[in-house]
Amino acid sequence: MSSVSTSGPCKVRILHFNDVYNVEPRTTEPCGGASRFKTAILSLVDSNTMVLFSGDCVAPSIMSTFTKGEQMIPVLNECRVDCAVLGNHDFDFGVDNLEAFIKRTTFPWLMSNVTDVETGKPLGGAQITHIIEKAGKKFGLIGLVEEEWLATLSTIDREDVIYVDYVSEGQKLAKYLKEEEKVDYVIALTHMRFPNDSRLAANVNDIDIILGGHDHVFDIRSN
Repeated sequence: MSSVSTSGPCKVRILHFNDVYNVEPRTTEPCGGASRFKTAILSLVDSNTMVLFSGDCVAPSIMSTFTKGEQMIPVLNECRVDCAVLGNHDFDFGVDNLEAFIKRTTFPWLMSNVTDVETGKPLGGAQITHIIEKAGKKFGLIGLVEEEWLATLSTIDREDVIYVDYVSEGQKLAKYLKEEEKVDYVIALTHMRFPNDSRLAANVNDIDIILGGHDHVFDIRSN
């Protein structure tokens, strides 16, 4: 879990995490577990806090092979997640399972650069953008993913989706959010490898913060 604060007269705290699919604690320290994680999250949440998730919760875990990710629904809801982007393992049990999963969560999911050919809407029943207001500021959120993992999904035929490069879509959506929706900041929730996050940062100036998933490492960089 990482924490980011915006500067200015009123600070907004962002709590961000990714790639969680186990709920049981370990037998040795750090033991973690969903209960302790929820306690840690809620100890930091107030009216000026956003809790954001960068994908992969339906799978993979031993428990998920039996529950198809159902164990994570109350965990994410109890952690008061405000918005999330879909990750590759969220599709492990198929789109229908994912759409049913999403309907039981209490927050929006994003998939801004992949469209379902049949529906003409974002893959998985997600949204393209979402806006959150905190401390008198408007935050526009987009969810971007890399093509590399999309091509490996066994539950989706590549011909059934339209993929748009995350840089071009990031440029378009960030400009729209700032010019049309008048947001103060644009946050990109991503599920892709760090070099792709770096490419996004180098090419889209209108994105203020990139919060990434997929890589299981902790890193912070600023321009």
